[in-house]
Amino acid sequence: MTDFILKLLGARLESAGDIAGVRLMFHGGMGMGWFVLGVLVLGGLAWWLYQQSPVSLTPLRRRILTALRIIFLTLLLLLLLRPVLSFTVEGSVRRSLLLLVDNSASMQIKDPRIHADDVKRVALARNVLDPAKGLGQAVEQARLGGLDNLARMDIVKSALRNERLDLLPRLDQEFDLVPFSFAQTVNALPRGKGDEVEGDEKKETTETKKRRKKASVKSFEWVDRLDGTGTLTALGDAMREVVQRKRGQPLSGVLIVTDGASNSGLSPLEAAAAAKQEGVPLYIYGVGITSPRDIIVAGIYAPDISFVKDEVRVNVRVRSQGLAGETARLVLKLGTEKIAEEEVRFAGEAEKLVWLKFTPERTGDFELEASIEPRADETVKDNNSRTQRLRVVDKKIKVLLVEQAPRWEYRYLQAMLMRDRRIEVKVVLFEGDPSISRGEGTPYLEGFPTRKDDLYKYDLILFGDVDPKSLSTANMEALADFVSKFGGALVMVAGKQFSPNAYRRTPIERMLPVEFEAGTGAASTADTVADKPIRLQLTAAGKSSTMMKLAEKDEENVNFWKNLPPIFWDARVTRAKPGAEVLLVDPDPVKETRFGKMPVMALQQYGLGQVLYIGTDNTWRWRKNTGDSYHTAFWGQISQRMAVQRLLGASKRTQLTSERQNYVTGDRVNIYARLYSVGFDPVTDPFVRGFYGLRSGTIGDQSELQLRPVPDQPGVYRGEFIAPAPGLYHLHVDQDPEMKLDFSVTEPRFELGETAMNEPLLREMASVSGGAFFREEDLFKLPDTIMKKTDRVRSPLEVELWSSPLYFLLLIGVVTAEWILRKLSHLK
Repeated sequence: MTDFILKLLGARLESAGDIAGVRLMFHGGMGMGWFVLGVLVLGGLAWWLYQQSPVSLTPLRRRILTALRIIFLTLLLLLLLRPVLSFTVEGSVRRSLLLLVDNSASMQIKDPRIHADDVKRVALARNVLDPAKGLGQAVEQARLGGLDNLARMDIVKSALRNERLDLLPRLDQEFDLVPFSFAQTVNALPRGKGDEVEGDEKKETTETKKRRKKASVKSFEWVDRLDGTGTLTALGDAMREVVQRKRGQPLSGVLIVTDGASNSGLSPLEAAAAAKQEGVPLYIYGVGITSPRDIIVAGIYAPDISFVKDEVRVNVRVRSQGLAGETARLVLKLGTEKIAEEEVRFAGEAEKLVWLKFTPERTGDFELEASIEPRADETVKDNNSRTQRLRVVDKKIKVLLVEQAPRWEYRYLQAMLMRDRRIEVKVVLFEGDPSISRGEGTPYLEGFPTRKDDLYKYDLILFGDVDPKSLSTANMEALADFVSKFGGALVMVAGKQFSPNAYRRTPIERMLPVEFEAGTGAASTADTVADKPIRLQLTAAGKSSTMMKLAEKDEENVNFWKNLPPIFWDARVTRAKPGAEVLLVDPDPVKETRFGKMPVMALQQYGLGQVLYIGTDNTWRWRKNTGDSYHTAFWGQISQRMAVQRLLGASKRTQLTSERQNYVTGDRVNIYARLYSVGFDPVTDPFVRGFYGLRSGTIGDQSELQLRPVPDQPGVYRGEFIAPAPGLYHLHVDQDPEMKLDFSVTEPRFELGETAMNEPLLREMASVSGGAFFREEDLFKLPDTIMKKTDRVRSPLEVELWSSPLYFLLLIGVVTAEWILRKLSHLK
């Protein structure tokens, strides 16, 4: 009816929308007073003329004729005022609605739905229950059969295909629906419809919306392409990318279908805040259950290498969901042999650290597995175990102990090294009696090794308070090459006379992970009175370092370090070098600089090897009241940790390294090789061929890669490849087939780390962005909710009433009615 009237007024239909208001305006030159006066005069004249009519008329007919004449004269007079109707038209701009569907592996989780509401949510999605009546519906148990263990992706597909819910067709009719799937990356999905509307940004009327052909749920063929196979979920990155793709175009928002798991990329909350700034609300459909029952073995941590008949401590991280107060048995296996087990009691959803111990009896490379038997009611049964490679060896760590004079630290350290069956130690004591190096089986050397072959056979060098004059420049350069080029390890134990301050402007200074205090120089501090107790403090890195573990539990270890006997001296340094890892600090505020507390123990990578700085010679004091136990454990852990690269079988001429030992299929593996000839000269070939394959495979099954020289680093080559299928692999280069780098590849497990739908995160994202959060019971409200929050455009529309067809018809109608009535009354 409104459209018909607008046509009579001469308004163009395509310019109209919903009428929000109307006003009558006049654009003529006559004043309203003159108009009223004219109406009164002409009206009075019309009344007088009909009163003087010679034909006898009934009073009613006379009044009707008079009224028609007055109306006609008024309409004529009104033309001089030029009346205009001003309409306020409210319309909408065709906007895009971006649809992001989670296609990661977590969407294949089959949630055991125990609670009735969780089962009803599946029934709503599957069209078993009326989507508009929510969770309050009563339903027979027989109709719910088979709905309590469906994959999340199947539930999503059912909801999108639900004809009663009619979600996609309703959204597509109101918006330009643009679908994407996402996991680690975003993929645009084809719409699969033949009735796509052109001109997305045209203003639309209510009638145009009605006329547009509505799609059926079967038209959206991309729904069938969702398979839930992504290995990672970058929810924040996906949100940011799709908004950037459509920047500058009118958007109604982003509809996200996800379980809330995000284990890669930008924080989802940061992306939601950015969407808010762009004016893009997030509408989120949360899939899954919030309290699934699940046991997750989150990680296993053990040394990469161990010794036969030497106790190994293994740290396993375990957590649970929905199992507070219940217990499970954690089993540790070495290969197929069960070597330890522990009962775990779950408390809430907090992560629990479990320590296990075992003693390996034979050498070899083993798979160390920590696992818990899956429960029947668990959401996911594939995340109950973790594995790590462990090498068990029966050889000794070759240690060179270099010291100037037999100070207290040297005496206890040498005794500890001599007793440790895992260590083969040689000693250089510059101020010792020359005769001590001449006896049969003596550990003492006549001097510091001058030949590279003699120096490079060691795994670890413990460097004490040595006078720089005792070493030549060539000795220092050889020491630097031992670490940087051949993957050796150096530990400097500071002293009051020389180390570290006497080594300013030497190759050894470049290796150390600390910077010396400005102005200290190499002056002797032997006469310094050390009578003030110093209690060292663990840093965050120190708390997690295996070298610093003197107690099994983290809290006990921190308390143990707090209660250790104090030391009475440490070397003054300014700060740790950039990239160094500080493990121990002196908390004395007097020694603190603008860089923070003074480091006493710090570690850094130097080329292929590592350098550890220990800024005190008082660790022997920790023997007070406890004997050798903790002092021996401390130095034993340092020796094993620092020598691990050599113990893994590193060649002296061929050094193969990777960023880590364990990879996930699809990861990028970067390989570095430092290669030397027989005379320890850098290899200069234009490229080096490498080969990698399964350890159990044949030569014909190996894959080849090329390693290219790294600029400005003689003898260093680099290559990369994509981690293949899960398995145990090794890699070697052409020039040294016997030197192999071992690594393992496992299936991606990130998606099974969090099995509950992260409803708090999803609700916060929706709230931050100005959108809304939905579950299955209120999905039917989703299109209307988005429509209500979509801005509408208001525009004015003026229609000149005085020149419109309706006004002309009104004039003709009035004068025609009067003429007919006059003829019936026998008037001229």
